[in-house]
Amino acid sequence: MEGADGDTAPGRISIRANGPYVVAGVRLRDADGRALETGDTFELCRCGRSSTKPFCDETHDAIAFDGRETADRGDYTDGRRTFEGEEITILDVRRLCAHAAVCTDNLPRVFDVTRPRWIDPDAAPADDIADVVARCPSGALAYAVGDDPEPVQPHLEPGIRCSRGASYVVTGGVEVVGADGRPYARRERVTLCRCGASRNKPFCDGSHDDVDLGDG
Repeated sequence: MEGADGDTAPGRISIRANGPYVVAGVRLRDADGRALETGDTFELCRCGRSSTKPFCDETHDAIAFDGRETADRGDYTDGRRTFEGEEITILDVRRLCAHAAVCTDNLPRVFDVTRPRWIDPDAAPADDIADVVARCPSGALAYAVGDDPEPVQPHLEPGIRCSRGASYVVTGGVEVVGADGRPYARRERVTLCRCGASRNKPFCDGSHDDVDLGDG
C-alpha cells in the first residue's frame, strides 16, 4: 500500500465523516492481545455506542454522531517540552497525551503532575525511565540519550489493540487519513478515540474516563 509520500505504508486507517474508522491491511487485537478475526478491510466503531464493539454497527447514524476532527494538523512536535537530565532527556508533547497513566503509575517519583516541573529525569535510573517512556501508548513521551537531541524511535509491529475501556492503540507507523483525505503525520505510536467524546478527534484525550465503554 502506497503512503502519501510514495513509500510503502504498513496498512491504513481512513476516517469516514461522522462514521467509523475504515481499516485496511492492519491486524487487530483485543485488550488481552488476542488476535481478532477480520477481513482485509473492516470498520471500527468511533462513536462508542456500537453493540458489536469494537466493530461498527452503524449506530453512529442513529445517534447523529458528531465525529468532526479537531486535532491540530501542524507539526506535532511544536510546543514539545524538553526535560534534560544527566543521562537521559525526556521529551513531552502534551497535546498527544491519552492519559493512560503508564508514566505516573510506574515511576511517580519521575512523573508527578502535582509539580510545576512535572518530570524529573534524574529521579530514577535512565534505563528504568526509558522502559516506561517506551510504553507510552500515545507517543506523547519520548526520550533521547547522550548528545543526540533526536528521540529514540521504537520500531513496533504494525497493528491495532483495543485498550480496555479506553482508546485504540495503533503501532508501527500505520497511516491515519482524515475524512478530508489528508493524512496525519505518521508515527510509531498513536492512540485513536473510540468513545466518541474526545475533544481532540481523531486522537484520544482521555475522555473515555467519563464514558462507559465496557470491555468491548
